[in-house]
Amino acid sequence: MWAVREFAGRSARLEIVDDASGGWGHVNVDDIALSNVLADDYREFDEHALGYGSMALSLVGLGQAWAARGDDQDMYPANVWHAVNVSHDPVESGFEKPLVGEFASTFSLQPGESREVTFIVSWHFPNLHTGHGRMYTNWFTDARDVAVQLAKDLERLRADTLRFCDAYYRQTTLPWWLSTRLMMPVANLATGTAQWWQNGRFWAWEGVCCCEGTCTHVWNYAQADAWLFPELARSTRIMQDLGEAFEETSGLVGFRSDRNFAADGQAGTVLKCYREHLTSPDDAFLRKHWSRIKAALEYLITEDGDDNGVIESDRQHNTYDISFVGPNTFVGSLYLAALRAGEEMAKRMDDADAARRYHGLFERGRAWTVENLFNGEYFEQRVPPGDERPWQYGTGCLSDQLFGQNWAHVLDLGDVYPADKVRSALAAVFKYNWAPDVGPLNKKYPPERWFARPGEPGLFICTWPRGGRPKQPVRYRDEVWTGIEYQVAAGLAWEGMADEALLIVRGIDERYDGRKHNPWNEVECGDHYARALASWGVLHALAGFTFDGPAGKLGFSPRIQQDGFECFFSAGTGWGNLAQRREGRTQTNRVQVEWGTLRLGELAFEVPSVDVRSVQVAIVDGDGATAPRVLPAQFNQDGARCGVRLDERVEVRAGQRLEVAIAW
Repeated sequence: MWAVREFAGRSARLEIVDDASGGWGHVNVDDIALSNVLADDYREFDEHALGYGSMALSLVGLGQAWAARGDDQDMYPANVWHAVNVSHDPVESGFEKPLVGEFASTFSLQPGESREVTFIVSWHFPNLHTGHGRMYTNWFTDARDVAVQLAKDLERLRADTLRFCDAYYRQTTLPWWLSTRLMMPVANLATGTAQWWQNGRFWAWEGVCCCEGTCTHVWNYAQADAWLFPELARSTRIMQDLGEAFEETSGLVGFRSDRNFAADGQAGTVLKCYREHLTSPDDAFLRKHWSRIKAALEYLITEDGDDNGVIESDRQHNTYDISFVGPNTFVGSLYLAALRAGEEMAKRMDDADAARRYHGLFERGRAWTVENLFNGEYFEQRVPPGDERPWQYGTGCLSDQLFGQNWAHVLDLGDVYPADKVRSALAAVFKYNWAPDVGPLNKKYPPERWFARPGEPGLFICTWPRGGRPKQPVRYRDEVWTGIEYQVAAGLAWEGMADEALLIVRGIDERYDGRKHNPWNEVECGDHYARALASWGVLHALAGFTFDGPAGKLGFSPRIQQDGFECFFSAGTGWGNLAQRREGRTQTNRVQVEWGTLRLGELAFEVPSVDVRSVQVAIVDGDGATAPRVLPAQFNQDGARCGVRLDERVEVRAGQRLEVAIAW
């Protein structure tokens, strides 16, 4: 039963529709008896007003339904739909308002019998406060249309939803707390943080109504949107970074759809463009936009100045809302990763000269950085002598110092810096910046904003274990941001330090436990903060998952539970589960597609450091009705890496799995 309560001062039109015929009938206001809503209150609604829209309650497929007056309880047959169109006038209404109507279904039950009643609550508010219409207005005309189409497609949608839940939450060996924690920030895409405009563009705040413009450097951290909903990420690249925010004459990408430069955001744009290529089914995106992607990278190279692969300028604006001066590996590692991504894209575009140039810059920058910024334990910032500008970190241990290396792993670009230096630096970040209790350090150095409280664990943005903390250090240094915590956890997992990675994520889960903080709302500069979408990168890192859709390549090498591992994956055109089992002298890797399709031609796994004797690849139908189809394939081994190349690409459809049996 649904109660209609008084909406004093708000115009309303009540309508009901017959389930069988789909025809609408207008209900006289006296029939429903909404108090304080008089006939002369009805007027034409302003369809351009911000609050213009409709809502509906629907009862699906269970015979007769009834609408009732609140004063005499007389019942009127309503059958299925009850919709309310509301104006934009603000109104206060609550459960203290008098009951003025009911909506119910009546039926009889025999002893021991049960029946299920399905209601649909639908809404349709086409106008956004940013002045753009919503994407769904291209598909639905009003709340009634939403309900009608949903009712028609309800079983398929229900089945896909349950299939997703099973694949993510049940068909996994990851702990329950970890699976839920990595998924919870994805809900940010369904909050006021994110908008999908009528023209197809995905646009977002940093947090709900906080800091506009799908800020390039904050969204640098986000991975969930691009891997779960790749069309959304591509729309931001096409319509914003390479569109509205792109400066044609220079290649500058304004970091808030403007003309302002952010060094980390500019590098991140190149990396995100390569990611959007990898999640595509073909190379159409890259071919169409390569000239602008290349121009964006060339603009970044101008900030290098002397082509030594190192950005040393004094205008390295970044996500800490300040500008770094001099060489550092926060901007520097992102720059090197962008050069590697540019090299790979240039190769695919048959731009050999650009590919050679980018590779040379990368090699020079890598060598110089290791020689000059690695202090034997971690990477520092080299502030120019005599430069006393505030907001630098100098000898500090910055948690984000290897952000670009994390990106390189996601995009399968290899090591930005030598692997031993990377592992050492990440170990130092955990050693010095992770605190089981943030209280002692925050007592000495109170943060600008409190996102973790005394007694709670957290990862500080920067510490100075070797001394040298400036009088005015890098901004936000004593704060705890979940987006950076996820980013560092992913980096640790990629490098084989899974225990440390899980401790950091567990710390987030303990803070946002539902008692102290809302578990669905990881706060930074605003609610449902976008940076927390970095959580998806932890899932990739724990699985060692890489994907290249246009090339038909997929790899995974679990960082935990190597003898028996399973988790969810999402890869552009399909999603499902990855699994690995080791027993005796064999290893079986499985790619189960639950939705969509994957076209695969190359696979990569990690095996114990022994000589592989044989590899067999087969397609298996989920119902088991047909025998596995063996696929001709070749393999090669490079240390622990086992690469498998199919003689021909194969399409793995929903309900099928690709199995690779490796023996040594």
